[in-house]
Amino acid sequence: MKNWKKLVALGLSAMMLASMVGCSTTESTGGAEGGSAEGEEAAPAASGDGESMEGTHVFMFKSTGNSFGDLMFEGFEEYMEAKGEKTAYKSPAETTVQAQVNMLDELITQNVASITISTNGDAGYDEVFKRAQEKGIPIVSVDSEANPEYRICHTNQAETADIGSYLVQAAVLITLGIDYPGDGKMEDTLKEELPNYSGDEIKLGVLSASIDTPVQNSWIAAMEEELTKDFYAGKVSPELDKKYGNDDLTESTTQANAFIAENSVDCIISPTTVGIAAAGQALKSSNSEIMLTGLGLPSEMQSFMPGSADDDAFESVCPYMMLWDVIHLGAVAGAATYAAVNDGFDGAAGSSFEMDAFRDYEAESYEAYESGDGTAVLAGTPYIFYKDNMAEWIGVL
Repeated sequence: MKNWKKLVALGLSAMMLASMVGCSTTESTGGAEGGSAEGEEAAPAASGDGESMEGTHVFMFKSTGNSFGDLMFEGFEEYMEAKGEKTAYKSPAETTVQAQVNMLDELITQNVASITISTNGDAGYDEVFKRAQEKGIPIVSVDSEANPEYRICHTNQAETADIGSYLVQAAVLITLGIDYPGDGKMEDTLKEELPNYSGDEIKLGVLSASIDTPVQNSWIAAMEEELTKDFYAGKVSPELDKKYGNDDLTESTTQANAFIAENSVDCIISPTTVGIAAAGQALKSSNSEIMLTGLGLPSEMQSFMPGSADDDAFESVCPYMMLWDVIHLGAVAGAATYAAVNDGFDGAAGSSFEMDAFRDYEAESYEAYESGDGTAVLAGTPYIFYKDNMAEWIGVL
């Protein structure tokens, strides 16, 4: 996999990011030489503008107004259009399973070419996915998994175990007041520093998306597994205090304020870009001593993080956090979808597809591997944002 740092060359402007935030339904009618146009706001069960969706490759995120989904679609759209394909961004206004199902029903009726989706839950999709399968519409999931019985494969942003471990390690180091020690050094640093800690048992909180969102739940399970390691014993509580903001800014703020009112955790981990931004604002506004880390976009977190190498990281509510190459993730999902439709990629373990060069990423082969009850392809690894690199990333993601 290519190094995350190469994304610096992308040059995505802050203006572009601002224009994408709040984007609801976008259709791109051009092929490799065509342009894209912003469409009308769509109701959850309708295509929104009356234009035929037949033969369109649809990208569906959990809901509208989420920069993470918008950036993934940017990569998906760019890759697919370079292959001469028509794409559309169709996400419901509500972050619910039923809202996605209603929209999927309409899209299947219109004979779309494929569905690439980040689901809102583990269950409730079987009937609509079966309809898609019967009509020959392939499904690829990304970020949050679809049922393996109905998907070609899942596009995994990073290994679940790695994400869980990184999040816990960062939260404990932040609680101890230790700056990010560098790539691959968080666990080693903890093993050195935790034996010297003699305070009360460290307690971690989690501000997640919905209670049944597959991807966040898998990361939380990995966090709990990380906390069973011997070096945490007696120093860090194995129990996580979990709250759910439903990937809604208002609800996430309410739950962050509940953590502040209870004042029972030392650090909040938010494995969702909506949640971490809401928690950042709540913690900053309240002057709480609770710290923060998680998965966030630098452009949305710059007010809550150190901005330069000269800053004291611990004067900010979030000394460091992580994410991955969101745009490239969408492009890899697009490549998997294209291969499923055009090149016979069936997602079986060991099967593979070739992805064309994308921006500053060279052409690469991706091989499906067993993941849970299905298969996945791996797009990348977690990347840490901290005071030494925040300035260069704020205008990128």
